[in-house]
Amino acid sequence: MEKRTDFTTSRLRLRPFRPDDFQCLQEYALKEYFWRFLPLERQTPDSVRLFLDKRLEEEWGIDGYHCAVELIDEQRLIGTVRIAVKDAKNCSGDVGYALNEVFSGKGYMTEAVQKILQVGFNELCLHRIWATADVANTASWRLMERVGMQREGRLRQHKKIGSKWHDSYLYSILRSDAEARLPKI
Repeated sequence: MEKRTDFTTSRLRLRPFRPDDFQCLQEYALKEYFWRFLPLERQTPDSVRLFLDKRLEEEWGIDGYHCAVELIDEQRLIGTVRIAVKDAKNCSGDVGYALNEVFSGKGYMTEAVQKILQVGFNELCLHRIWATADVANTASWRLMERVGMQREGRLRQHKKIGSKWHDSYLYSILRSDAEARLPKI
């Protein structure tokens, strides 16, 4: 199979990271809305640089894809989306995403997650894809519902953020669920 260089939708390109993505990543990663539901310390330019350096070192398509989400018309990074194989024997993986809030409310992340789910099922041959979201992160778990993921339960005190434990919702989508909702890539 020919190695993929990116994945596209009508408005977005999901592509490998580039060194010049640093500024666009900083625009949102340094803001509290980005990391407030994540078990991360307050982000700094150094932590953003470390994130980008790790992405640049990853081999594209080996056990998943960690993508820069770029607006095709503007050739501008607006967020990230990733899919990773977590349990190869059971064909299970997880998905995660982040968006610069300047671009929220336009359906971009819904479009990006739909595409990365297609990639998970069609390219990585996954059977089940799951994700978690802090129960207070309504935008995240509503996005999961929009793309056809089903809530499986509540993970009590799942993540420690700062000094407090937070509950998360667990969502998943099966290949059979997605076949009716997601067109083939």
